[in-house]
Amino acid sequence: MLQGGKSLFSVGSFEFQTKHLLIIAVLAMAFSIAVIMRSYPIKYGAYLNEFDPYFDYRATKYILDNGLDAYWKWHDTMSWYPEGRNIPASSQSGLHVTAAIMYSMFGGGGSLMDFTIMFPVVIGSLTVIVVFALVRVLAGTTAGLFASLLFALSPPIILRGNLGWFKSEPLGLFFGLLAAYLFISAIRHKEIKYAIPKAVLGGLLLGLANASWGGIQYFSIPIALFFLALPFFRRDLTIPMYVAVAFTVFTLISAAAFPRPGMSFIAGLPGIAMIGSTVFLVAANFVSKLSKDNERTRQRNMAFLLIAFIAGGLGLIATGSYISPSFRYINAIFPGISSQNALVESVAEHLTPTIADYFVDFSILLMFAGFGAWMAFQRRNDAAVFALIIGITGVYVSATFARLLVFASIGIIVLASIGLFEITRSILETREAQASGPQKGKRKEALAKQPTGTAFRMVYVGIVIAMLLIPVFYPPNSNWVDAVNVPTAIGNGGTVFRTTSTDWLDATKWISEHTEKDAVIASWWDYGYWITTLGNRTTIADNATINQTRIESIAKMFSGDEQSGIKIAQDLKADYVVVYVVGQHQFTGTQNATGISVPVYTLGQGGEESKKNWIMRIGGFDTAKYIESDGFTPKPAFWTNTLLGKLIPYEPGSYVSFTPTGISPPRPTYQPGTVQLYTKNVKYPADGDPNLPFHLAYASPSFYDNSSRIVTGVMIYKVNKDYVPHPTRDPYSPTNTTLADMTPGPQIAEINTTQGMIKAEFFPKAAPKTVDNFIKLANEGFYDGTAFHRLIPGFVIQGGDPLTKNATADRNRWGTGGPGYTIDAEFTDIPHTRGILSMARTADDPNSAGSQFFVVLDNNEQIRAALDGQYTAFGRVIEGMDVVDKISNLPTVGGSDQRVSDHIANPDDARIISVKIVPR
Repeated sequence: MLQGGKSLFSVGSFEFQTKHLLIIAVLAMAFSIAVIMRSYPIKYGAYLNEFDPYFDYRATKYILDNGLDAYWKWHDTMSWYPEGRNIPASSQSGLHVTAAIMYSMFGGGGSLMDFTIMFPVVIGSLTVIVVFALVRVLAGTTAGLFASLLFALSPPIILRGNLGWFKSEPLGLFFGLLAAYLFISAIRHKEIKYAIPKAVLGGLLLGLANASWGGIQYFSIPIALFFLALPFFRRDLTIPMYVAVAFTVFTLISAAAFPRPGMSFIAGLPGIAMIGSTVFLVAANFVSKLSKDNERTRQRNMAFLLIAFIAGGLGLIATGSYISPSFRYINAIFPGISSQNALVESVAEHLTPTIADYFVDFSILLMFAGFGAWMAFQRRNDAAVFALIIGITGVYVSATFARLLVFASIGIIVLASIGLFEITRSILETREAQASGPQKGKRKEALAKQPTGTAFRMVYVGIVIAMLLIPVFYPPNSNWVDAVNVPTAIGNGGTVFRTTSTDWLDATKWISEHTEKDAVIASWWDYGYWITTLGNRTTIADNATINQTRIESIAKMFSGDEQSGIKIAQDLKADYVVVYVVGQHQFTGTQNATGISVPVYTLGQGGEESKKNWIMRIGGFDTAKYIESDGFTPKPAFWTNTLLGKLIPYEPGSYVSFTPTGISPPRPTYQPGTVQLYTKNVKYPADGDPNLPFHLAYASPSFYDNSSRIVTGVMIYKVNKDYVPHPTRDPYSPTNTTLADMTPGPQIAEINTTQGMIKAEFFPKAAPKTVDNFIKLANEGFYDGTAFHRLIPGFVIQGGDPLTKNATADRNRWGTGGPGYTIDAEFTDIPHTRGILSMARTADDPNSAGSQFFVVLDNNEQIRAALDGQYTAFGRVIEGMDVVDKISNLPTVGGSDQRVSDHIANPDDARIISVKIVPR
């Protein structure tokens, strides 16, 4: 395995051989592959990717424009208005400082934007060399070459370091892996004069890595575990002890030198783990020397020492004598803990990976990694144990967040490279032994005729390459190349579509050119970095998520009703509100009964229309009131009762199903499996009523382009500062104060039916107009002689239609009658539980109630999801629910005709004889 070779030249004591040419060639190929794979998004345009890179670009530019001293004092007033943000104390300063220095050295007069776009490609590609060096120390040169190639192709690594990904991961991994290489190389040195400088440099780099990416705290886990394990398989601990002390001390010094992580690293769990395990290794060295004559006694003493240190560590944790990390870091250590924070859960990179994700991302490498783990366990030397720890801990922490799959990739690549090396060594050494060993007769002649040497090696290499290339190109739509074929977020609006759009670039340019220089922009926090960096305007929140209360306020602004929303927008001192909507132009249809030809859309795949569920959860709202059971389709209450529903410039229409044979006939109401159709409708037009709370100031090009297949519409609304809000509830307490006042009124209704008496109380404070209307109709005798015509067991019984007074009337018209007028809805947070009286209405008009009402029959989430926030609850049955149940179980027409199938068979069986309003 790369042993020997023809000598080409010598430099001092080093002899350059032909095998070194092969190593250089493979590394050059790995570097080239890494550059190509990481540059793949260039086909969609050269932009900074995602959101955070725009902030990191802005911070790096600040250093170059103002100097490092000004950066350390920088309190940014353009973000998190009005408080601002302490940048060095709340961001990845290691990335900003390093990038500024490297640009000064290698920028060559080019633009900083171009430099930062290519920065992750170059750093990520250089990391393949570092990975080679690390695995070479652990398992040899051949394993290192395998590792460099696998690292160049790994999708989880690439997607965290491709073109434009100018954020923490690429540089953090580069420094972290380089530190790991120097650390393990120092551990394995036999001369202290070489080991200590490597340990010092490794510690400084690991501290810098932690300042570049908070996720690098992961490295504290395998390093601490390695210190704890080392005394059990290595007898001479002198050099490891000195290396551990030097490495830990300089890691802490380097990390503490930056405002973030600063002292929180030393006094936090990562620092405590490194300090504690280093002290353990020092103690173990002395224990080892004291018991050097008896190995059994030595192992026993080590075990007691380890138990004592573990007990001490648990005691420290139990007392809370440390700086507690955020939930994300605790969750990485204990994946079984589930997040109760909707903001954390809403972030895509915080999603929990599935088994399928591991198979797609690692494919055949899992098999080689398993073999590599077994071989490392068989060897049980210091390098093998470190490889095992890296592999196991990497996969373990990745089970929490998709973002941490980079560590699973590192662990699996290390073990898979060891496995590939061991398989290759075994095959080739066996082959060479057979070909050169003593053989007799026909066996010897047969072996002599078989290809050996270079030919056999080339065949084997070809087979291995073919196996490794399978996941690169297969299956067609889920291979590694396809996985990295992703446009930059600003180029496609963060949608799932592999296309490009200038909507966000145009919108931020409009903001910079057409809004006041001191304008304050409110948007969902995703877009804050884009608006601040490209639009050069002050924002209220951004991806730093340093003030969750502020983000919750924005969520409440969007999720609350119009009056509450404008009140919060004015409280936040927002001059503009940005809303982002993604839609797909499906076909051209006619608008309502006008006959006008208009484009018809479906909504979804990346904007607020898709994020509304999370926005409501973060705001503390009950999503069941606004979103159908599929978790995506908005209920009518979303469009009428939330500000976001009014800011989204579309009007809901009918529901259809898309099938391979075409589109199903439209339905007026939602059914599982159906998709809602929409037409354009700007509710706050630019030239509209000056008394409206908002006015449309700008809409991006694709919204106006009716020929565009995909709409990535950026809508910018100007806040009407002169508007006086009239909220009916506390805008900031949707869960505590939005529940309507269910105080019973002074009167009750006695509903006398053919099955018995039903008594109901009213909620006049919750629904005053509805209660007054019901009492008025009852006193007029309007309900006398009507029937409960619609019976759905387990759901509702419905009555109040005057058309049911005639038992022989056309059943197709039942449910359409009323008093000749309608009343406005009075939606509240009253839950539709058993016994609640609520007003019936048409599916497409929430303000279409008249006289018909229904009684809820059961308590379950399905009923609440279907009714809450969409129907006006105005009373409750206080006596006679047994009568209601009798009526609900009466025979219905049945059959396949859905219009009459739930109509009562004999209306005389459920006739309302009279309704009297009497004092309580």
